[in-house]
Amino acid sequence: MWITATGGSGSSQALIEKGGEEVTLLRSLSAAKRRKSRTSLARSIRGRRVKMRGRARRGERGSGRGKRLRKRRNLRGMRQQSQELLLDLESERQIAFEDGFRKGKYEGGEGFLAKLIPEHMILPDIPVEHVIALGFEQVRHLLQTLVDPADIFIHMERALERKEPLSVVRLGDGELLALAHDRVLSSALVRKEAPFLGYAGMDIPDHEYRDQLAEAIRQATFVGIPTSRMPNFQGLMYPTFRAYGMEVRHMRLTYSTVNYMLAQYGHLNRLLQGRRVLVIGNAAEALAHVFRSRGIAVAGVVTPVMGVRDTHRVLAEAATYDFDLALISAGIPAVLLTQRVASQFGKVALDFGHLANKIASGELGF
Repeated sequence: MWITATGGSGSSQALIEKGGEEVTLLRSLSAAKRRKSRTSLARSIRGRRVKMRGRARRGERGSGRGKRLRKRRNLRGMRQQSQELLLDLESERQIAFEDGFRKGKYEGGEGFLAKLIPEHMILPDIPVEHVIALGFEQVRHLLQTLVDPADIFIHMERALERKEPLSVVRLGDGELLALAHDRVLSSALVRKEAPFLGYAGMDIPDHEYRDQLAEAIRQATFVGIPTSRMPNFQGLMYPTFRAYGMEVRHMRLTYSTVNYMLAQYGHLNRLLQGRRVLVIGNAAEALAHVFRSRGIAVAGVVTPVMGVRDTHRVLAEAATYDFDLALISAGIPAVLLTQRVASQFGKVALDFGHLANKIASGELGF
């Protein structure tokens, strides 16, 4: 194979011999140049497009990174603002508490003391707590001792042996608020203070069963009361008792937690041994199961108790059992039932409360 070419401005000639054949190619130099130019231009355009796409992709990636960075900065700013807001709220709460405490202390102490100080005179540098302590000594002789749970046990044991009626009822904020509605507090305020009363067994207002509740407290052998002087405990109890003409000094008062104390000190177990026990309340079945597993004679189970207006049915069912001791866990109706089981059937009855649930669940023993 051989190739010869002559250069010039006009044309070039090449002879190619291959496999015994001869081909003559005539090219125009100008056409070759044009093709070369077009090829270079196409390559240049393709290169520019590639560069533009690369820039676009980098721009998109850069834009995405920028958005993510801006989002992070915004989130950090929002978190910082939230933390600052929480700090501001906590600071405001602290200031409000301090202000309220100072004003409350004045209204509840210094304000009363100020009314006792004669005009044109001052009581220099004596805090109200000191004045109260001095004044308390003047009323110490009026203190009333609560009946100790050990004494409650002795009275219950004696009543069981003699087959005499005895009732131990207990008052918490629910019973006191139910008792106070429309006598000391409005029904609206009681519903606001105690939205749980419907669950506890009394829908407010209910004047019929409110008055029956008061009568049951009057007739009970022992009444467990709260030791707290907070507004819905003793702060409400004394004006409510006065509204019903109940003389605190003529009542045998014990702790509202006397049921727990009897269990804690081992008195409950002694009361249950050798006695036929009637269990009343929504947790009665579970409690009876625990008692039976401990060898305690369960005379019967009455369940459920559907509020104060269910007391007549519950008492009728209780009357069908032969028992010595009744343990009643039924919220507000327990006060009515405990007193009536004792007075109507001549039995010993204890307002057992949530102790039933705790024993049934194994949380507490006895």
